[in-house]
Amino acid sequence: MKILPAAAEGVAPRVPARAQTDDSDICILLLDWDSTGKTFMDIWISMGSRDNKQKYRTETIRSPALYANEFTAREEIVGRAKRSFGGARIKSIIMPKLHWLLQHTPVFIAMAPVRLTILLLRALYWWPQNPWRLSCEYICSIARARGHRHLPAQVYQQLLTNLLGAAENLACLYGQGLDHAMERVQISSADAAEMNRLVADHGGVLLMVPHNFGTAFSTLKMNVTFPLLLVVRNPATIERTRVSLDFYERMQVKIIMVRGGNPFELSRTLFAVLKDGKTVAATVDSLDRSTNRVEVDMFDTPTGFNPWAAKIAARMKIPIVPAYFRSRGSHISITFGPHLVSQDVDELVQHYIRFFEQNIIEDPASWAFLADKNWHRILRQINAGLDKAQQ
Repeated sequence: MKILPAAAEGVAPRVPARAQTDDSDICILLLDWDSTGKTFMDIWISMGSRDNKQKYRTETIRSPALYANEFTAREEIVGRAKRSFGGARIKSIIMPKLHWLLQHTPVFIAMAPVRLTILLLRALYWWPQNPWRLSCEYICSIARARGHRHLPAQVYQQLLTNLLGAAENLACLYGQGLDHAMERVQISSADAAEMNRLVADHGGVLLMVPHNFGTAFSTLKMNVTFPLLLVVRNPATIERTRVSLDFYERMQVKIIMVRGGNPFELSRTLFAVLKDGKTVAATVDSLDRSTNRVEVDMFDTPTGFNPWAAKIAARMKIPIVPAYFRSRGSHISITFGPHLVSQDVDELVQHYIRFFEQNIIEDPASWAFLADKNWHRILRQINAGLDKAQQ
């Protein structure tokens, strides 16, 4: 896949708007929306080429949490010299160990390494080049231009409180069970009634969600409030995929995993589900530099996003509903935005991105992507533009 030159820092040149979908669009949904590089189809094709030197191991995992009951997880085999100690690598080491501790030790022992890490991160605010601190400064500057006053230090500390709260919620689920965990998530009765009405009227709803600290955990409450199916991009390792499945089993949430799956089979499944009275939830705020992206304005900047979910909604003429998950430590409240039915893909993407933008500006510490390196670069560029405009 070719990457356009202007996309190197995450902002790609604007492309002409596309009014509606066609059959070829639906055939290339490709469903790697959590990636800013190659789509799944690019990888799928490259695996068949003779000069492809990457090797993978696979394992079929069965779980009652899986909509199809089983999933073949694929993991790239990487030599020690090629292993990176970035975020994905660190999570592949830490998450299985935390999962084991929650299963075999008292909660206070399992949580001790998490609390120690949070304490260290709190102290690191005083390092001027801390990228998380800088992201908090950038988002506060952007919010200030919209009339919201946030202090970077407060946003940073609340972000870490929300991160700790996410771990505490996981411990509550494993230690006290589903009923106790569910009490930590709030949905208003009016929002619950509206979601059920939309599902009944249209046969299905696409729920567009961002990467918030409370997003995954909130699915346990949404699942008992309206019929839900969650689309997730499973972790890069088989071991972490098992951990993730155990998490959703305990929440009693049905999921579809997409990393390494057959995109055409997955597309057919989603079309069938959305005619059968369900809400399909998927995260859609990852940056996309591919040629399949749709560009919309976010923070007054052209930004590319993968339109796979919007294409399905446009094709099926079903409503999309954006949501935001506000965390105050371990307590989460869910806010739903207005629904929209449209055959214009760009309009649909802009609708939920505008909702995310407004809620991020109001409550930036709930947005986990403040700690994402790709969004860090985008926020830095936007903040630099604001500085120039003020000079």
